[in-house]
Amino acid sequence: MGLILAVDIGGTNSRFAAFEAGSQGQPVMKEKVWLSSTQAGSFGHLLQMLEQSEFPYSPQDFDIAVIALAGPVIRGVYCNVTNVDWDVDFSNGSAVYGFKDAVLINDFVAQAYACRTSAVQGCKVIHQVDISPVGTVGVIGAGTGLGHCALVPAPAIGFIPVPSEAGHITFPFETAEELDFCAFVKERRGISYCYGDEILTGKGLNVLHHYLTGEDLKPREVAAKMAEGGLTLEWYAKFTARCCRNYALSVCATGGLYISGGIIAKNPFVVDQPVFMEEFLRSSSMKDLLKRIPVFLNDNQDSGLYGAALRGLLHI
Repeated sequence: MGLILAVDIGGTNSRFAAFEAGSQGQPVMKEKVWLSSTQAGSFGHLLQMLEQSEFPYSPQDFDIAVIALAGPVIRGVYCNVTNVDWDVDFSNGSAVYGFKDAVLINDFVAQAYACRTSAVQGCKVIHQVDISPVGTVGVIGAGTGLGHCALVPAPAIGFIPVPSEAGHITFPFETAEELDFCAFVKERRGISYCYGDEILTGKGLNVLHHYLTGEDLKPREVAAKMAEGGLTLEWYAKFTARCCRNYALSVCATGGLYISGGIIAKNPFVVDQPVFMEEFLRSSSMKDLLKRIPVFLNDNQDSGLYGAALRGLLHI
């Protein structure tokens, strides 16, 4: 029975867990630890922090390590991580870090794999319709960045994850007032165009609330105010739904659209707003398809670990 190290490196926390194969090929977690990503000066430093923690394993104890990171992954061996100030490079082999075998995957590829594990059991149902057993699964979520991935059924293989950097495509503003907000964001952030990573993430909460109210608050303070209702919540829920709709249509997610990421997981009232489903279903051309797409909220903060572990099981 193989032992798998699953790693999910976020902009704030890095999660490590040891897994073994359970019944029906499902990953079973044995131990886990969370470390601070911001305190690590490099991937090697992060592993030193792991060695100094109470985690009872060393890198060489594992048959494979699967490391999930934000950003494009090159050939499974290199990633210039977008939410920390360092990269991970296995191009000369992973043994330099003490691993027997290792692979890098995008963090939302891990979230997509997680949709085939117990990590999504108990997900909150936002739009309840039947899941197509042969339909594509879509995953989208905002935290430090705005991640996307699709899980496409493949006969004789099972499924294939299709990563995306759709968090960096032009944001779908529509009205004149929204375009005024876009101009505000571009000037304030010094960017050439607006995209999801700037609008739906924590820094997006800050700039949206500042534009609408004049208050310059930290993201957690904005979230606390949104819990009471108001215009910031209405706009943020509408923008979130619009991006969910666009991605669901892009991949025809009749296998389910799963919303993950720290912001909605910690503030589920966003998707409870009537404007969320109103905006998600608002389409003059594809409303019938949208009505057939189930929507879920995955608030399991360990789901990336489970997805990385499943990727490891498939590799062994």
